[in-house]
Amino acid sequence: MAHFRESQPVIVHCDTEYVRGSLGVGELFSRPTTTLKACYAIPRASSSKAAETDGDVSMDAGEPISAPEGSSRHGWLVGEELETALREDGWEEKYDAKWPFRPSKDNQDWEGREFILSHFYSLLGLKLANNSSPLLFIPPPTPPTLPLSTQALYTQLAFEGLNVPIFSILPSPLASLFALGATTGIIIHIGRHESSISVVTESVVRWECSTTAPVGEAVCEDWFERLLLQDEALAKELKTATGKDALEDEEKRKLVKEIASVVWNECTGDDIEVPAAKVGSGAVVISTLGAEKEDDAFDVAKKLVGDNAPPPAAHSHKSKKQQAQAQAAAAKSAADAAAADTIVINIPSLPGKDISLGPVRHRLCDPLLFGKTPGGDTVWEAVGRAIENASLSVNERLGLWEGVGVVGELARIKSFAPALVTYLSPYLLSSADLPSDCQPSKIRLLSIPDYFGNYKNATTELAPFLGGSLASKVAFTDLTGRHCITKVDYNAKGPAAIYTLTNEDR
Repeated sequence: MAHFRESQPVIVHCDTEYVRGSLGVGELFSRPTTTLKACYAIPRASSSKAAETDGDVSMDAGEPISAPEGSSRHGWLVGEELETALREDGWEEKYDAKWPFRPSKDNQDWEGREFILSHFYSLLGLKLANNSSPLLFIPPPTPPTLPLSTQALYTQLAFEGLNVPIFSILPSPLASLFALGATTGIIIHIGRHESSISVVTESVVRWECSTTAPVGEAVCEDWFERLLLQDEALAKELKTATGKDALEDEEKRKLVKEIASVVWNECTGDDIEVPAAKVGSGAVVISTLGAEKEDDAFDVAKKLVGDNAPPPAAHSHKSKKQQAQAQAAAAKSAADAAAADTIVINIPSLPGKDISLGPVRHRLCDPLLFGKTPGGDTVWEAVGRAIENASLSVNERLGLWEGVGVVGELARIKSFAPALVTYLSPYLLSSADLPSDCQPSKIRLLSIPDYFGNYKNATTELAPFLGGSLASKVAFTDLTGRHCITKVDYNAKGPAAIYTLTNEDR
C-alpha cells in the first residue's frame, strides 16, 4: 500500500443535487475544485426500455454492475452538454432528466450514479483504465440511514465502475461534524424535497435517532414564487419596468420566476434576513464555534425581539404630550426603516431595468419553519423528535445541544441557521440561571472554524467536503488499514469487504 499512499486521493462529496470534489489534499485544505450537477438526461426516443424501471437499475451486492440488457448510454447527456440541452426550447419533449442520487421509493438508479461519477472523474483529469488514486466517498445524507447493503453497493461501484485501488466511505453527518470542529452534535441537512436530522455522539452516527421532515428547498422555491406573485409592491415595479399598465398572468409568472432565481442564487448574504421565532424572551444563549472568544455569544432573547430593540422604559419627567410625540416619532422611524428595506436586482428579461424588492424576500424559508401547510411538519420539530429518541441518555441529549450544524444547499443563506435555532428554544430552559441536570440552557451553533484559511467566511454547505478532506489524511495513511479497503480486499471478499470496517471507523 505504500505506492498508493503516495498517490493523490480523490475526495468526492455527493449530495442529491451536486457532486463536489478534488484530486489531492494539500497542507492547506482547499475548497472543491470541481462541481457537477448530479443529473443526467436520456433521449426519449431511446429510453423506451429504460422506462419500464423509470431508468433505475437494481443491484445486488454479489452481482457486477451492468446496464440492463439491450440498453445503451449512447445519447446520454451530462455536464455541459446537459446544460446546453436544458437551455433549448421544448427540451422536456426530447429528454428525460434523471436525478439518481435523490431518494426514490423505486429501485435506485445505480447505472446513472456510475455514469455521473465516471464523468466527474473525467473532469478531474483521471482515466479509469489506469486509475491509481484512492477514493474517499461521502454519499448523500438522504434517506437518513446508510445501511451496510447500500455501503456494499457503493463499494462495488467504486471498484468495478471507477476502478479505484483503495476505497473509504464516510457518512455525510460525520464528515460535516468533523469540519465544524466537533465529534458530538446534531446535523440538520436541508435537502431538495425533504430535510434530514442526524445525531452523532463521540464520532458514532446514531442512525436509530435519524428523522426527516417532508419539506425542503423545492417547497421553499414554490412558496417564494407565490409570495412574489401576491406582492403588490413588486407588481408595481414590474409594470413600471415593462412600461405596461397590466401584465398577462403568464408574463408576470415568467418575470417572477426570474426574480426568484436571482434571489436564490445571488442574494444569500446580508440581503436576506430570515426572521427569528416570535416567542417570549428567555436567557437562552447561542454561541458560535468560529467566534474569536467564547464571550462573543449572543442572547437569543435579543435576537427574538430584534437587535435594535429599545432599552427598558425608565421613569420620564417629560409631559404626556411630549412622550406621545416621542412615541409617534419612533413609530414613524420604524415605518420608514421598513419602507427602506429594499434591494435592487436585474433580471435577463428586462436588461438595464432596476427592480426593487422589499421585505417579502425575507420569508423565502417560511415552509421550513412553519410547515409546508398550516400545522405541517417543520424542521425544528424533526430536531426535537431526534433528540427525544429513547436510545439517548440524558447526558447524551445535553451534549448534543453543544453542537448544532446546518448543511445542504440552503445553508448558503447565512441568516437561516441563526434563525432556525431560535425555533428550538422551547426545548431549552427559559433561563440559563435555572439549575437543571436534564434540560439544556443553551445551543451552540457550529460554523467552519476560521483556522481553515481557504474556508474563511464560507457557508456550511461545504462542510461535508472539508470533513472528508480531513478524514482522508487518516484513512489512507493508517498502517493498519482499518479505515479503508483495497483492491486486494475486494477481490478476496467482494462488496462485503466493507463490512470489515467498524461503524466507528466509518
